[in-house]
Amino acid sequence: MGNVIYEGDDFKRMYRSDMASLQRLISTKSFGIHEISYKEGKIKVQITKKGDDIVVKRFRVM
Repeated sequence: MGNVIYEGDDFKRMYRSDMASLQRLISTKSFGIHEISYKEGKIKVQITKKGDDIVVKRFRVM
């Protein structure tokens, strides 16, 4: 089992309940783009697998 890598400062400021729902998505290995609750609103996160590690970052469309 690899490590979970969170990219960005958004995940450090999450509420514990929001982080718990994100960790449930990671543990079920649901890769792709998901919409999760973040403080008062919702954000989209992208969960990908890079080697043995799982990379989680905020998804922003440019």
